[in-house]
Amino acid sequence: MALTEEQKERIKQNRERALRIKKERMERLAKEKEDADKKRKLNQGGGGREGETLQAATIRNEDVVPTSNKKQKLLEAGKKRQQEEEKDDLELEEFEVGASEWITKSEAMKMYCVPQGTLAVCQVEERPNPHHASWKPMKLYLRSQVRQKGRKRFGGLEGLMEEAKAIGK
Repeated sequence: MALTEEQKERIKQNRERALRIKKERMERLAKEKEDADKKRKLNQGGGGREGETLQAATIRNEDVVPTSNKKQKLLEAGKKRQQEEEKDDLELEEFEVGASEWITKSEAMKMYCVPQGTLAVCQVEERPNPHHASWKPMKLYLRSQVRQKGRKRFGGLEGLMEEAKAIGK
């Protein structure tokens, strides 16, 4: 069965649209990574006053009012923990590069070894079920949150990978 010219044109348009969407997604991911790098640099004190955002200018080290020694230690511990979490968040596995920011419940439980109770506290979005309109809506979870919870549960990326291997066997 041969394709009509109209069908061929539609296929061509769909292919071009898919390539454009893929290119836009890759550009967005690159921009987000660049923004995260800039934010990390500013948080580490590497940014200058010229061109700083208002938020970055308000949290510079020389602008912070000195606090008691105990409070200072708590603040430093909190910053260190946050930097470690951001570092874990930036380390993507191969299958995560270019993946959707949303993940299904079964994928989350399988890939990140998180139980249903952990998913219950993650951000969720309900969408109509693509397989059948009358079925319950799909629950999609924010991948970055699920990744963070899974890594925190198992002590980082290495611990999560070990757990996944142990479950897979």
